[in-house]
Amino acid sequence: MKRTVLFGGLLAAVAVAVASPVAAQNKIEGSLVVDGKPIKLTHVYAYAVKGFFDPKKQDVVVLMADAEVPAATLRDHFALADLAKAGKLHFVQQTINTEGQVINFEVRHERFKMPESGGSSYQVFEPKTFDKTTISGRARTTAPQKSFDDIPYTYDVTFSAAIAPLK
Repeated sequence: MKRTVLFGGLLAAVAVAVASPVAAQNKIEGSLVVDGKPIKLTHVYAYAVKGFFDPKKQDVVVLMADAEVPAATLRDHFALADLAKAGKLHFVQQTINTEGQVINFEVRHERFKMPESGGSSYQVFEPKTFDKTTISGRARTTAPQKSFDDIPYTYDVTFSAAIAPLK
């Protein structure tokens, strides 16, 4: 009986460990501040995409959000935008190339009529770890920014995330 219970408990522990999502090991600390109001970012996700400037390489998209993002929504730009417009999700997203440079960014908040996005030397990533499986470091604005609607915003986040493979 003891062996059965011990073996069953061991199997259950292994099943939980294997079934746990990669996002469970991801860590994030920091906030997005829009019009002076801080929004704590509590979830971080990272995934590989085909290189924008060099298709033979892979860029990494890092999504830092204030709410959990369903797996089916994570890579769906339009679904993320809809959640943000509805005020259900606030996020900062950076696309980082193999050299660790932010080649695209997006900041979403329901106060922004147009998303803040594009390329900018004011949106930076300072790597701590950046390899094929893990990305960690600090993502931030180097100075206060203004949206197209003239709404001030900044962000400063430290994070660590497992990189989901290219789909």
